[in-house]
Amino acid sequence: MATFIIRRLMFLPLVAFVVTLVVFAVIWSMGPDVLLRAYMTGNASKSPNAEQRIVEKYGLDRPAVVMYFKWFGNTLRGDMGYSLTAGSRVSEAILVRLPASLELLILALIPIILFGSRLGIRAAMHPDGFTDSVFGFLSIIGWATPDYVMALLILVGSFTIFGWLPIGNLTTSLIKDWNTYSNSLIIDSILNLRLDILLAQLVNLIQPVLTLFIVHSAYVFQISRATALEVKKKDFIRAARSRGVSERTIMLTHVRRNALIPVVTVGGELFASLFAGLAFVETIFARPGIGRLLTEAAISFEVLTLSGLVLLIAAVMLLVNIVVDIIYSYLDPRILLWDNGKSERGE
Repeated sequence: MATFIIRRLMFLPLVAFVVTLVVFAVIWSMGPDVLLRAYMTGNASKSPNAEQRIVEKYGLDRPAVVMYFKWFGNTLRGDMGYSLTAGSRVSEAILVRLPASLELLILALIPIILFGSRLGIRAAMHPDGFTDSVFGFLSIIGWATPDYVMALLILVGSFTIFGWLPIGNLTTSLIKDWNTYSNSLIIDSILNLRLDILLAQLVNLIQPVLTLFIVHSAYVFQISRATALEVKKKDFIRAARSRGVSERTIMLTHVRRNALIPVVTVGGELFASLFAGLAFVETIFARPGIGRLLTEAAISFEVLTLSGLVLLIAAVMLLVNIVVDIIYSYLDPRILLWDNGKSERGE
C-alpha cells in the first residue's frame, strides 16, 4: 500500500510542473504591455516609480525562462496579482470565496454519492421494476439537463411553488458579537453558537444543492446500476446463490461493495463536473464563491484572476485524484498486484 501511494505521489511534481507551464504560457502570450496594465492595479499603481517596480518584481522585461521562475516564485508566496472583480489581491479573493464553494460542494457531494449509489443498487435488485423504471427515467432527464438549465428551472419553480426562497449569502456585518473564523457561514455559525444563522444558511443552500444533486446523482445512479447488474452475473454470485444465500444479502454484502468501485473511480471526474457546475450555479443563485468569481473574471477578461483560479482548480483536482486512488486501493486490492509481480511470475 505504501509503495503504491508513494508511486502516485511521485507523479505530482511532474503534473504540477506541466500545469504551471501551461498557465504561464497563457499569461506570457498576453505580452508585457498587457501584463503591466494587469499588474498596475490596486495599491501597486499608487507607489512611486510604479511601472519600473512592477517590471522588476515580475520580470516583465526578462526572457521567458527567467519570467517563469519569477512568476512561479511569486505564486508560491501567494502573489498572483490584483483582481479588479474582487477588489483585492487574487490570493485573498480565493481564500475569502473558497469556503462558500466548499460548503456547496460538500453538501451536494454527500447526497449525490449516498442516494445515487443506493438507488442504483436498489434498481439493479429488481430490473424493470418500479424503482428501476421511475428513477431510471428521472436519471436520464437529470443527466441530460445542463446545470444552468436545471438551476433556472429550480429558481423559477421555487418562486411558483413556495412563493419565495432566499438566494445568495447572508450578510453578517450587522450581526452583533459575530466573529469570522473561516469565511464559511456554516462553520462560523457553529463556532459562534448561532443556530439561527446556521438554519438560515442551510435554507439559502437548498436551491443550489438541489440543482447539483439532481444533475449529478443521475450519473452515479446509472454507473452503480450498470455495475451492479454486471456483478450479478459473476461466478461468485452464482456460487453464493447455490449455497442458499438470500438475494438481499448478496446485493448488500457482495454486489454493493463491487458497485462502489466505479463510483470511486469516476470520483475525480464527478468532482470536476461539480466544479464546472459551480460557475453557473453560483452565478444564477448569487453565491459568493469561486465559481461566480471565475464567471465575472472571464467576462472582464482578467487574466491574472483566471490564472489563479485555474491553478487552484488544478491543485484541487490533483489532490482529489490521489485520494480517489487511495480509496480505490482499499476497495479493490487487485490494483496493488503489480507490487507482487515478481512473486507471481515465480521470480
